[in-house]
Amino acid sequence: MKWFDYRFISAVQATELFYETYIHLYREAFRRNFDAGTATLKRAVPARGLWGNPGEFSAAWRARQVADGFGMPYDFFIRECMEAAFRRGITRVPRPNQLYNLLSMPHLQERWEERRRALPLFSELPQYRVGAFCGLPAQIEHQQWVIDSLKARHARPFAIAQACFVDRLFTFDRAKAEFDPYVVEQMLSEAAGMKADPPPALRATNFLPSCFGLPHACSPSISPCIECHVREECRTAEAKVREKVAQRYGNEKPRDEEKLALNRERVARHRAKKALARTGMSSSGSS
Repeated sequence: MKWFDYRFISAVQATELFYETYIHLYREAFRRNFDAGTATLKRAVPARGLWGNPGEFSAAWRARQVADGFGMPYDFFIRECMEAAFRRGITRVPRPNQLYNLLSMPHLQERWEERRRALPLFSELPQYRVGAFCGLPAQIEHQQWVIDSLKARHARPFAIAQACFVDRLFTFDRAKAEFDPYVVEQMLSEAAGMKADPPPALRATNFLPSCFGLPHACSPSISPCIECHVREECRTAEAKVREKVAQRYGNEKPRDEEKLALNRERVARHRAKKALARTGMSSSGSS
């Protein structure tokens, strides 16, 4: 579901990218809405950063997940959420855990649709170029995204030629299958002199999906894992990761165990208070 730029990086790398983008846009929002002179001095986040404490990491992780759920680029998501917060009357730049306010979500989706219709929007990753195409779901979806976007914008033949012959986002055969013959003829005319830059060399690791090796994320017998080109390698890596986590924390799901322990402590404190209250009532009755 996530935006195409993030489908070949790990969840941790995506969270780090989201956090860096947030810091930049925090200062941008502070400069625009409060004080341009001191905006560059604003730290925007705690001094120890993303890895300073579990709460900070969890907040950024969750906000990044929400952006991924909408399939939006992080800069668009963060900027629009900040602007929506200011329109609601918020007097401070929102923190990561304050970005995804439910009141902002309908407007956020409307703005995203407007953005898609107004300007060309596609990933610049070399994994999506024709020369790197190997039938991955992300590649197929990206090609369809680009073509649907060109059609929705009633793109001129020049823009289609640019996408086909310079950016190399789809083949000429695909263009002939998707667009009107007259448009294709005009596209060929516009393409005179167009030349694509040579694609960079890619390794097999550049095509690993973002979920590769995540604990408990691999389900080889169901979709989308069943179609994945590295499902067996992922299953092996995921088992090793779970083993390492269990060795370090004594449990494959340390956060779940921590929550259970905290819940047990709360229940114990509650029972102790009730017992103390009963003891006090008994003492009062006796006296």
